[in-house]
Amino acid sequence: MPNPIRFEIHDRVATLTLDRPDKLNALIPEMKEGFEEALTKATEPGVKALLLRGAGRAFCAGGDIGWMAKALSEGRWDEMESLLDLGASVAHGLATLPKPVVAIVHGPAAGAGMSLALCADLRIATPEALFSMAFVKIGLHPDWGGSVGLSRLVNPAIAAELMLTGDTLDAAQAQTLGLVNQIVPADDLEAAVERLGRRLAAGPAETFARIKATLLRNQGLDSESLRARLEAEGIQMKATMRHADAKEGLTAFLEKRVPRFA
Repeated sequence: MPNPIRFEIHDRVATLTLDRPDKLNALIPEMKEGFEEALTKATEPGVKALLLRGAGRAFCAGGDIGWMAKALSEGRWDEMESLLDLGASVAHGLATLPKPVVAIVHGPAAGAGMSLALCADLRIATPEALFSMAFVKIGLHPDWGGSVGLSRLVNPAIAAELMLTGDTLDAAQAQTLGLVNQIVPADDLEAAVERLGRRLAAGPAETFARIKATLLRNQGLDSESLRARLEAEGIQMKATMRHADAKEGLTAFLEKRVPRFA
């Protein structure tokens, strides 16, 4: 399998690209090494900012439903839970990275894909971007920091609505809720990303790090309390994975039918 994650550093700006375009960059366990290596290299002094991107026509469609359904049917719980633990680790790493993290969202950011986007400090989207906490539609609890990130960004009623319905937001709706910082036409996206990258690369690294710590602290969080929330989220997701609704939700998705939950 080709490496599902690409990582590069150019002019002091690092870019992590999810690279499974044929699967809308769906998340799989084989991404573990790539994520861990990228987060380690992003802490190096020569990096001022980290960009998160998706190859092809999507940012990230979330977990790979086909892989998940097969693993569930075969009882491969260790692999399933390892993917969830990876998500918690990535979410924690991005939130506590002492550098600005920017998600560049074009096309779908669904389920854990939306969670990943919410782990960033800033989000730039094209008008075609779509955001959905789609977990509930397949009988699952949010993971990859989705419930934690969403609750940091919007009021409790909006977070509840998005998690309980799984409704899709377009870029304009997401911006209205404060989930998107800037909407840029697709033709202008690369130029906008380059401008922001140059601006961040010229910024004060020490101050960036302190601002990120302050943003966490102002929400009553630090590294350890954030980790505890992510672990608690993971416990809920692991429990829903073992419920019959999860198997029905995943099967219904693959069969392109409405699920019949208990």
